[in-house]
Amino acid sequence: MAIFRRKVVVIGGGVAGLAAARRLRLAGAEVTVLERGSAPGGRVQTLQVEGCRIELGAEFLADFYTRTLELVRELGLAGELRRIPRSAATLRAGRLYPLWPNVTAALTPLVGPRHKVALSYLVGALARHRARLDTHAFHKAYALDDVSVAEYARAHLSEEVLEYVLQPPLSGIFYWAPERTSRALLFLALWAGLSRPAGMRLYTLREGLGQLASALAASQNLRLGAEVEAVMPGPSKGYTIYGRCGETAFTLVADAVVVATTASAVPRLLPWLDERQRAFFSAVTYSMTTLLAVGIRGRFPRLTYGMFFPRRETPFLAAATLPTVKEPGFAPPDRDVICLRLSGLAAAALRECADDTLACLMLAELRRLAPGFDPTPRRVFQRLYRCAEALPEFDVGHFHRLQTFASGAIEAPSLAFAGDYLGGPFIEGAIVSGEGAAERLLGHLRSD
Repeated sequence: MAIFRRKVVVIGGGVAGLAAARRLRLAGAEVTVLERGSAPGGRVQTLQVEGCRIELGAEFLADFYTRTLELVRELGLAGELRRIPRSAATLRAGRLYPLWPNVTAALTPLVGPRHKVALSYLVGALARHRARLDTHAFHKAYALDDVSVAEYARAHLSEEVLEYVLQPPLSGIFYWAPERTSRALLFLALWAGLSRPAGMRLYTLREGLGQLASALAASQNLRLGAEVEAVMPGPSKGYTIYGRCGETAFTLVADAVVVATTASAVPRLLPWLDERQRAFFSAVTYSMTTLLAVGIRGRFPRLTYGMFFPRRETPFLAAATLPTVKEPGFAPPDRDVICLRLSGLAAAALRECADDTLACLMLAELRRLAPGFDPTPRRVFQRLYRCAEALPEFDVGHFHRLQTFASGAIEAPSLAFAGDYLGGPFIEGAIVSGEGAAERLLGHLRSD
């Protein structure tokens, strides 16, 4: 049943907010999306630098992103999908060890035979808990939210597995430390890949993942550069939204609101929240990272799509990726790019470091670890980007908070929240969260 003449404001033009707005608009609501940035997508953006494409945030789509891939087809982008042909690898003592996202990962030569037994134990544990491992309903895993990845690995696996199999991808993909990551998240992430018979497959889009955000935004009433200052309840129902576009103040009145910002912004936007609600959002923390993109003349070795760096090898670098391995068209034929990312702890520790000094440090570490990928002799450009809130940390306790959210204790009937801190720390989680928020609002508007 369509909703007519209902006004909904979505705060945040990332993929969660855009997915919510699309679902609401298709149901007949009048939707306005307010985004403070200059482009849609939030942390899903593809930058163009001297003819090269650089992913500012998310690097890939995985085949367990079932709703995202459906949405790609609905938006007419199916022909733009590109399979990423090579897996990532972990660099240990100068040697690359591919980490294929399937059950053969338990046989990796990255660790010795004794430690492979520990990996077999981990695979068995995943099978025992599979009923709780739903990537579209993270809250179901709350019973596994009892210890950190580090505590679990040291008790049931081995230090070697922790430091060379588990820690590098956690840091390289999410910028997290295993000491601050719930084992529930580890089980969910591993089950998503290992439960697929052919192993996990990774994809990108021909013009980068920003192409998805642009397609989602194309049919929306989207206001860029719109900084929301406060959302206040109306005298009887609905909300009034106060904000600014540059020097111009604006006020909007809406029947319902979707807040699709980071969790850290919610208490400021909604100063009237009660103590329990404020505590929920204030408990969410975010990892940091710094991205250094360096373009060169010629091409790098095509050995791997990306490299993870164990913290025992370097306290600074978390990962390096080669965008043209994902899609050759990400750079001109005579150019290439390497993208280096700091670990979350290093990015936080070095946040006051000058850009030039930080870039020199990152390149020196790459030169020491993998001299064959040193871009400096053929460098044509470099750009450094800092991300203070890269991804929400799914620490011990967060899954219990998600269970509280799923019970309906945080939202109001005409107020919904969306974001990767609710749905999962990847594009699929943001999109599923956004569409779920829209459905909850629609249920309220239909019954009102």
